[in-house]
Amino acid sequence: MEEFFTAPKLLEIGFNTLSAATGLFVVVVALRVASSFTLSAHRRAMRVLAAAAVVVVASEIAGVAAALTRPSTLTDVAEELAELVAVAAGAAVLRYLYRAELEEISLLRRSANVDGLTGVSSRSFFERAARRRVEQAMENGTPLSCVLLDVDDFKTYNDSHGHDAGDEILRCIAGIMRESMRADDLVGRYGGEEFVLLVNGDTEGALEVAERIRETVQRECVPENPLERPVTVSLGVVSLSDETKSLERLIAMADAEMYRSKKTGKNKVSVFQSA
Repeated sequence: MEEFFTAPKLLEIGFNTLSAATGLFVVVVALRVASSFTLSAHRRAMRVLAAAAVVVVASEIAGVAAALTRPSTLTDVAEELAELVAVAAGAAVLRYLYRAELEEISLLRRSANVDGLTGVSSRSFFERAARRRVEQAMENGTPLSCVLLDVDDFKTYNDSHGHDAGDEILRCIAGIMRESMRADDLVGRYGGEEFVLLVNGDTEGALEVAERIRETVQRECVPENPLERPVTVSLGVVSLSDETKSLERLIAMADAEMYRSKKTGKNKVSVFQSA
């Protein structure tokens, strides 16, 4: 009994136990995070790491059993401490790789979801989110409207002032649309100088938002030379109905209304009226 409670034996068993626990942690984490890694080679590497950690756990359990049946020396303690440090280092590397992967995925998702120039939703993200909202509105019978905006004579403005000035106008319009929308509305850049806004409300509410955007753009998004013709936008408004019961149809009809605004004088809002 006295031999069992020697310091080297207790230390050896303690280090063995900690190594086994750490190895088990590596197994669980490696298997859990493997599916979240982007590259298939990284996922396979995580599974190999988990398999290696299983071997480590089994080895440490066998080490505990062996330590119970023989005397322990300081050399045994040093070996088990080295093994514990190695397993703990593996666990630390695994945690670092997982955090780096999460940060990279987060960055990639943000770059895919947000338009880099204007800061509003990208077209792909807008379409994914808007399609779900259209489906929910159809199922629940709640009002939903679409506003499509296009900058009037934007190519001419770009040719006259340069692309940097044109980019500044787009950023100005995007900022106004963000300020004009409510918390549960959705805005995205749909094309070069086209923006789309999904409003949780009926035609009257969407028209009010569209008119506010039009007036604010004309007032605030001014050219560098204030004596020049102000920047204006044309907008089309359509509400969800039996005639517009899909996102594609909703946007197409809002686009048609926007072009009607352009053909009838620009700097105005046209609203689709169902028969």
